[in-house]
Amino acid sequence: MRILITNHGLAARAGTELYVRDLAFGLTARGHDVICFAPVLGEVAEEIRTAGIAVTDTLDGMTRPGVIHGQHHNAAVLAYLAFPDVPAVQVCHGVLPWQEAALARFPTIRTYTAVDEACRDALVTRDGIPADRIVRILNGVDFERFADRGVAHDDPSRQTRALLLSNVADRALVLPFEQACRQAGFTLDLAGAKLGRVLESPETEFARYGVVFAKGRAAIEALAMGCAVILADYGRTGGLVTSDRFDDLRAYNFGLNRITDEPRRDSIRSWLEAIDWNDAALVTARIRAEAGFDRVVEAWEEIYRRLPGLEPVHPVSPDKAMADYLAGILPQLSERDRLASELYATVSAGLARDRDLANDLLASDGADEARARLALRLDPGSEAARSILDRAKNR
Repeated sequence: MRILITNHGLAARAGTELYVRDLAFGLTARGHDVICFAPVLGEVAEEIRTAGIAVTDTLDGMTRPGVIHGQHHNAAVLAYLAFPDVPAVQVCHGVLPWQEAALARFPTIRTYTAVDEACRDALVTRDGIPADRIVRILNGVDFERFADRGVAHDDPSRQTRALLLSNVADRALVLPFEQACRQAGFTLDLAGAKLGRVLESPETEFARYGVVFAKGRAAIEALAMGCAVILADYGRTGGLVTSDRFDDLRAYNFGLNRITDEPRRDSIRSWLEAIDWNDAALVTARIRAEAGFDRVVEAWEEIYRRLPGLEPVHPVSPDKAMADYLAGILPQLSERDRLASELYATVSAGLARDRDLANDLLASDGADEARARLALRLDPGSEAARSILDRAKNR
């Protein structure tokens, strides 16, 4: 199959960027033709390109793909507009990021995929997507990269070394972790975008530590390499991963939905002191038995094969889908002038600028200056848009 994968960016070494990289590698190894598209390219894009996989920041002139794997609505919309007859799957990787919401309701979308139960719940309860149109694919680990280096209970030198991994934490947020580790007899190293050190090769680094503070993908990778994991990120903690908690935590990808406690020094110290290295070995065995990334790739292949035979989740016209998308996205944008022009670029990428779309925008509840400015670009003769802008100017 020829598969187009979209993402909001392929620059930073972060969650969805690395997911795209690993999925592209896995699909290519199984004989598929993969193209990765993102408006912002960088280090991860270059890594994908070096492996011989196509990467682009424009869809102009692209050969028609067979299916679209849409991640992040602000990038996926461009693909849906450029290839309106290509079946697509829209993916939800998180509950909090605004790019993950199901705002792009185009007729090309034939199914949704959630990477855990929290994302599935958000798609149903927050976004109104029918539960029977959602498939869950839990995250996995490339066991060739994250090889079994032996669990920490086999290596006493690892048992008192800890690593905190976060791309959002700063020095203030890590203070209770530092205090708890010091009191419990652990040395603590820090890694993350705001902490002055980015892990280029986590598959090598994790083998040096007994304990890793992390969430999501990083937590799964650390568990696969024999580390004890204490869930933590975004200024919250979720306790020690143990075999009796495994099933619940796995269903939520060891993610934010299960990381809800304030990071108190005494609690963190108690989790460190409660580590049972034999139990940690059981958790590692479970992960390595159930979470291979080859299973993830196979699950995606099955979805791609089914897409052409599925009915649209949203059987509406592309014009209606675009009008609804713009009406839904504008209230979420803080820098309205800048983003209104970006949205106009999105429209011009594949949708005819017509009076009906402008009228749809202005008819939406709460039509404001941002909507009026965009409507005026679609229809320069719109008196309704000019009236809204004149009133705003006189306020």
